[in-house]
Amino acid sequence: MIRLEGASASVPGRSRAESPRILFDPIDIDLRAGESHLVLGSNGSGKSTLVRMLAGLRPPASGGVFLDGAPMAPGRAWPSVAVLFEEPDPQFLADTVEGEIAFGLESLALPPGEIRSRTAAAMERFHVADLAWREPYSLSGGEKARVLLAAMMAAGPRAILLDQALAHLDPETRRALERDLVERALAGECLLVRTHQDWDPPLPGETLHVIERASLRKVDRDGAEPPSADVPYPLALRAAALLRERGRWTFPLAMTVAELRAGLEAPGPLPRAPISRKPAVTGDPAITLSGASWSPPGERRMLAPIDLEVRAGEVVALIGRSGSGKSTILKLAAGLMAPSAGSVHAARGAGLALEYPERQLFGRTVEEDVAALLWVAGVPERERHDRARAALETVGLDFDRFGTRVPATLSEGEKRRAAIAALLADRPATLLLDEPTAGLDPGGRAALARAIRAVKEEGQAVLLASHDLDFVSGVADRVVVLARDDGGSAALATGDPAAIWRDATLLERAGLPAPEFVALADAFRGAGLLRDDDVRDGASLLGALARSLDAAHGAVETSA
Repeated sequence: MIRLEGASASVPGRSRAESPRILFDPIDIDLRAGESHLVLGSNGSGKSTLVRMLAGLRPPASGGVFLDGAPMAPGRAWPSVAVLFEEPDPQFLADTVEGEIAFGLESLALPPGEIRSRTAAAMERFHVADLAWREPYSLSGGEKARVLLAAMMAAGPRAILLDQALAHLDPETRRALERDLVERALAGECLLVRTHQDWDPPLPGETLHVIERASLRKVDRDGAEPPSADVPYPLALRAAALLRERGRWTFPLAMTVAELRAGLEAPGPLPRAPISRKPAVTGDPAITLSGASWSPPGERRMLAPIDLEVRAGEVVALIGRSGSGKSTILKLAAGLMAPSAGSVHAARGAGLALEYPERQLFGRTVEEDVAALLWVAGVPERERHDRARAALETVGLDFDRFGTRVPATLSEGEKRRAAIAALLADRPATLLLDEPTAGLDPGGRAALARAIRAVKEEGQAVLLASHDLDFVSGVADRVVVLARDDGGSAALATGDPAAIWRDATLLERAGLPAPEFVALADAFRGAGLLRDDDVRDGASLLGALARSLDAAHGAVETSA
């Protein structure tokens, strides 16, 4: 269906004297209906460029792109090929949800009756019928993604390209939608190509690819090369690779917890790890919501009264399904919205990174963007430069490489890091982050975690909303679980992350899964391979597993 023949990609150098940077070398690949392909890669590796080439939105630097054997005409692949990108707002074309879904069908000159029936069916399938008359821009990030997916699928495309388009959905909803699309593709309805930055494994029947070192290659589960730390390989695969390095794994690398557990030697019952209790934070209140609720004028209650206090030197995470009120609470805390009832008090100097902080980029260079607030505040040029450099380095962007770049030339993950660096450079008393890890590769996540820990140690308060439960578990002192029902959104519980992940009843009520590292850690404990209980997230699990394996190996050598 779609074929790349010797197709390569490059981007211009930073100056006329600098040669173009190669994103990936010539690719030869045939993609057909009945297949599903998952493409992984670090930020800036070329995933979005590959998707744009497959959609006919970007010509290759060399070679060709063919649709059904004919050269793909730029911008003319619709409706045979449909593509969705991560940021939803620029993709909306109508002023209501129903109009958005009908728009693409109207462009195909279909009969009015068919347009109405297809629109209604798509709204039901993707659970957006109750949003039909809402403005798309007023929806949550997850609701926007479902509306765009409904609009795309209503046209019946033969090839579906998703470039992290579901990144802002909650894990349960996202995985269910991905599974539905993969199964439809494998049943022969279409071709599916998708990218993501999560540690989730490919779904059954999917082909896994990685863009690394300017090359697109299929992942070989029997290969001897260890997985790169910069690529979001499935956590189970990373753990199996670690076991193989220590001579404890002889099977093809596992992709899922079930595969890994099946290959462990004499796995025992899954023990429950001790629930850690973090020390209480005693700093002064930085954010206080007292019975604060919010609802749009003339509509039903959207956020039930909530009491929440975040203290200086504390990191609190809001978790819940899409539309559960996380972004609303952040906007209340930032003073962007006034509560319908109750009160909100926040310390001066709050910095907010919205769900798409890259929209805040406007400068001629990345350094100029990061230092913009300092320029407004009258900070001297030398200090602006030093603080911009430090902030970029904190989020994992090398200043010498990225400081002079035009922001528009960055990958989506790099833009997100640059926007967060601008907040860090300003050193706000309170940091408010909405889905900060969406689109970030493992290196970006690790850099952001270090940044959050650093501002916490400096006495700043951090309130963040995230669907990335692994990240939340690693950085948060406290978690607030939100849920939405017919009456609106409400807080179900507050507690230490480790305790929340062990409360199956609570997670079921909230419609959330426990982070995958919890089940993996239990499986390793049951097999006697993990003795270190200092496991907070996927990265610390891998570290604890390596220490336990090394300690066991050392004990064997000593006894010998």
